[in-house]
Parts: sequence; C-alpha cells; structure tokens
Amino acid sequence: MQCNRKAWASWQRSGRLALTLGIAVLLGACSMSSGMCDAFGPSKSASIAVPQNASVDAVFACIDQASVSSKDHGALFDSGYAIRDTQSGVLESKNYSTPNTGGFRLRAEVSKKTSTLNLSLRGAGAYCTDLGVDKEMARLASDIGSCLQR
Repeated sequence: MQCNRKAWASWQRSGRLALTLGIAVLLGACSMSSGMCDAFGPSKSASIAVPQNASVDAVFACIDQASVSSKDHGALFDSGYAIRDTQSGVLESKNYSTPNTGGFRLRAEVSKKTSTLNLSLRGAGAYCTDLGVDKEMARLASDIGSCLQR
C-alpha cells in the first residue's frame, strides 16, 4: 500500500508538471502568433508590366482607382498612405509595416529599369485568418493592368 501511495504522488507531480508545461507552451504560442502571422501570414505578390511612357504618378493613379473600385470601397487605404514617394516609386498603405495589424495592406513599387510594378499584399484578420488575399490580388492586378493599358 505504501508503494502505491508513492507511485500515486509521483504521478500527480509529473501530471502537474506536464499540465504546467502545456499551459506555458500554449501561452508562448499565443504570444508568438502575431510575429508568426506577420512573417508567414496570408500574403501575395504580383508583377505587372508598365508601359515605358507611363509616369509614376499615372501608375499611382491607377492604384488609387483600383483601390476605390474595391467592393469594400477603398478598404486597402482606409487610413491613408504611410509612403507615397514618386521619386523612389514606392507607395505603401499606412499599416503595411506595422506588426499584428488586421485588414489588407499594400506595398507597390514601380521599377523604371524593368518597366514593372511590383505589388505585395498582406491580408490577415483575427487569429491570422486569410481575408482573401489571392482573390483581392487578382482583382487588383486586373484593374491596375487594365488602367495602365489605357
């Protein structure tokens, strides 16, 4: 009987230890999830050919037009732009580089050397759910491409 009590006490200690470790891992995973979501969360990239005679302002105007034509009426840029630099050819939504931010976030870079527009779209919701990045990037690329060809 003495042996069974020692075994039971040992099992209880190891059970508590396992439970404590399980909770610690769960809490650690929750705190890491925002960083993991930013690094590996829903995102999509695309390149669009830009006519050689198109100015950076014209490309940015097409991006503006495409963002307004969204069914969410400008959901990409609800809070404006953090960067809109025609000299360097970079347009970035306000929260693009902000970690742990929900919603669509866009970065666009015009390369005059290669006559391309490189788009990067992030779209994470609560708990890193995909907000439909593939579909939204396809729509953006189509709308911007159509605008650039006019």
